[in-house]
This record gives sequence, C-alpha cells and structure tokens, in this order.
Amino acid sequence: MDLKQLRYFARIVELESITAAADALHIAQPSLSQHVANLEAELDARLLVRGPSGTRPTDTGLILYRHAKMVLRQMEEAKAAVQHGRDVPCGHVSVGLPTSTSRVLALPLLRHVTEHFPDITLEIVEGSSADLAESLALQKLDLAVAMDVQQRPNMQSTPLLDEQLMLVGRPIPERPGHPGHPHAITLAQAAALPLLLPSFPNSVRVLCDRALVSAGLQCRLVAETSAVSVLLSAVREGLGWTILPWSALAGDEDDALAAMSITDATLERRVSLCLSSSASLSLACRSVEAALQTIVSEMVGSGQWKGVRLIGGASPG
Repeated sequence: MDLKQLRYFARIVELESITAAADALHIAQPSLSQHVANLEAELDARLLVRGPSGTRPTDTGLILYRHAKMVLRQMEEAKAAVQHGRDVPCGHVSVGLPTSTSRVLALPLLRHVTEHFPDITLEIVEGSSADLAESLALQKLDLAVAMDVQQRPNMQSTPLLDEQLMLVGRPIPERPGHPGHPHAITLAQAAALPLLLPSFPNSVRVLCDRALVSAGLQCRLVAETSAVSVLLSAVREGLGWTILPWSALAGDEDDALAAMSITDATLERRVSLCLSSSASLSLACRSVEAALQTIVSEMVGSGQWKGVRLIGGASPG
C-alpha cells in the first residue's frame, strides 16, 4: 500500500465513480481498477461496491478512506512545512454551507482565507443541513455549518448561534390606527397568509410545522420548494410570503421585500460549526475553523448578520 493507491482510492470514494475518478486523475480506467484490485488483495478485504447508482465504499472501505484522508493530508502539510521551514496551513479544505448561510458567510470566508492563508485551496459546498452533516460524518467534507445537528461518530460540533426565523415577503399594508408597515406579526396572522415554504426535510420547514401543530394552526400552503432562490423570486412577485432566516435575504434587501419577526412563537434554529475527525489534526482545517468562528462573531457583533444571537450570551450590535 502506497500513497498513490491511497490517493486513487480516496478520489473514487469522493466521486462515487471509477470512471469519473479516472478522468479527474488523468489515468486510464482499467489502470485505476487494477490499483483498487491490488489494494483489496493486499488488505484481503472488499473496499468498494459497484452498482447502477455508482461506486460506494464498504464499511471496511470507509475505515480505509478515513485513514487515507488523514495520511494524505499529513503528507501534504509535511511537504509544505519543509518547503517553508515552518508549519503552515496548506492544502485543500472543503466547507459545507446551507444555502441561506452561504449568502452571508461564503464571500467573507473566501476573502479571509485568500488574504491570510494563501496556501489553502478552499472548496465551498452548498447543501441541506442533513446532507452536509451526512457528508461530514462520512469524511467527505472537512467542515460544515449545520442547523440543529445531532452528534454523530467521526464528527465534533461547536454551537455558534441561534438564528430567528422571520416572515419574508412584500410589506404588509398598514392597519387602521397603526400607521406604517408592521415589523412584527403573530404566528396566527402569518398562517392566514398564502405561504410558500421550504420542502422537507429542510430545518426551517420542520420548525414551522412543529410551531403550527403546537399552536393548533393550519397554514395556507401555496407551494413548497427546496430552492431558496425560487422562494424569494415568488414572494417578490407577490405570490405569497415565506418563512426564512434573515440570512436568506442577505444581498436581496430592498423596498420590495420585508422581514418581520414572529412574536408569539419560538422559531429559532441552533447553528453549529462541525469538524470531521479526519480534519481535526489538520492545521489548515483548524485554521479555517478558527476563521469561521471569528467571522461569525464579528458579523453578529457589528450587526451585519441580523436576527441571530451568539451562543454564550453575546448579542448583535
């Protein structure tokens, strides 16, 4: 077993396809298959299962993949340390962000890493919290921001903040005796509006349905979709309202859309920063983890990230 075999094997697991891995590694598919066969013969274990939906690792293959990631990363960082004469954060770091959170964090994180860690290649992956947590537990991601995450093997999580969900849509007309557009609304009032909501298993939808059931309310559901961009386009066109965190609206704030607090329901989700076990020993991954924590703290403290409360009692400015 050598580093080349480990690198080839890891790429197959990540791309879930020997053909795609061969293309990415610029080698012939038969040659790559032979490397896998040699590795399986040496370890006397089946490592991959090939099927119509792709190539997946066996349980034994997952164990090898986790160790391969650590070995390959350590070799990369060792090479960089020798070249620089000191330990430096370097290499590839993958970060998973939910779509709404990505609108707030992706650009500041890219800017920070580019400025402070030029030897790190950052990969940002968007997805649902459930999918990101699953990829992290399988060591296919190094870090991820996830909502209401449950602790899993091969993963450690640090709570970052609590994020409030708001009613988002065109400003509601003023009521008699209450000049101006309302900045807050009750859950019953929100439920009476035509709503477009995220699809299950989105954490926002789960929280909304729990709150409605708890209050004995039914909502006027017009449509549902997992695409936040579709939700925002629809409410901008006046097709209804949606319930999202403020972060989903970041960059799209204008007079056409408003975000209103829902005053009589606890609609909050816990935002955590998760780190895979294979990334925990990496200086590059730890550096990106610390950068994310710093960026989040600064954005909340300055009021750039609205509708959130830092864990530990800090509050936005």
